[in-house]
Amino acid sequence: MDQLTIRDVALEAGVSINTVSRALNNKPDVNAETRRHVLEVARRLGYKPNRLARGLRSNKTSVIGVIVADVANPFFSAVVKAMDRAARALGYSIILQDTGEDYKSEEEAVRVAQLEQVDGVLISPVQTDKKSILSLQKAGIPFVLVARHFADCDTDYVVADDVQGGYLATAHLVDRGHSRIALVNGPAWNSSANERFRGYAKALKDRGIPLDECLIRTGALTMEDGYAHAKSLLKGRAAHPTALFAFSDYVALGVMQAVREAGLRVPGDIAVVGYDDIDFSSWLETPLTTVQVPKRRIGEEVVALLVRKMEGEECREQIKLPVELVVRSSS
Repeated sequence: MDQLTIRDVALEAGVSINTVSRALNNKPDVNAETRRHVLEVARRLGYKPNRLARGLRSNKTSVIGVIVADVANPFFSAVVKAMDRAARALGYSIILQDTGEDYKSEEEAVRVAQLEQVDGVLISPVQTDKKSILSLQKAGIPFVLVARHFADCDTDYVVADDVQGGYLATAHLVDRGHSRIALVNGPAWNSSANERFRGYAKALKDRGIPLDECLIRTGALTMEDGYAHAKSLLKGRAAHPTALFAFSDYVALGVMQAVREAGLRVPGDIAVVGYDDIDFSSWLETPLTTVQVPKRRIGEEVVALLVRKMEGEECREQIKLPVELVVRSSS
């Protein structure tokens, strides 16, 4: 079936095309009863406005492109949910794309966003390259980085204070009497991983504990990664770590499974601290101590900042939001 047009709605409703257009666009000079009738007909017929045609007339589509690294990760799911609510409240809808932490997919997602003529882009970059970010700059498309940023690229971003988070997690474990504290961290190119490591190292230094490279693993983003790295840390070591700080709660789940399979207990043999405070962290059999990231606020802040940029405000905002340690049974 051919796509329904505004003409089809007008014929079915028995009114002019102009009346349908003004009713659908909520113009003030349409009788309330006529507006209700037109909207009901449009709904019944399944009419959807041609967003691109509307964009050609107004130079706006009222659509924001959202590109995230892993929508299956509960952290990103929570942030996207907050973005969607905030965007809708301001009259925008979103187009969501998931890169799966793959840079080629990120490049394709940026191309799709441009083809869809979005008004702006919110992107959590993969960070193995920044050419896709530079392409947005070159195209003049407003964008804001979400939860990650490039130290050598001057862009707008909203992130958590990950140095603070790494420090709080590690200091907590030291204060609980631990000195052999392992770190199962994210990839080396990930800005959050780098900053959490800086906080981890500073907390150890401030408390006079030498940094032991043998206790550090990198590249963990998933539960499977956490499981594999924890198995490596526990394998054949006479003196295994007595505590472990994981890059995320997602990674910590894999860590805790490996600890259990090694016949060890959390926290009796190994204390575990995660990061993000995703919803299920407090519902585990051993509730997880974690660094609480303000996920809802990140989503709201990035939308508000992007909308200001899309409306022509000239600004450069680089926002780091504070985090908190939530202490539960795992430590």
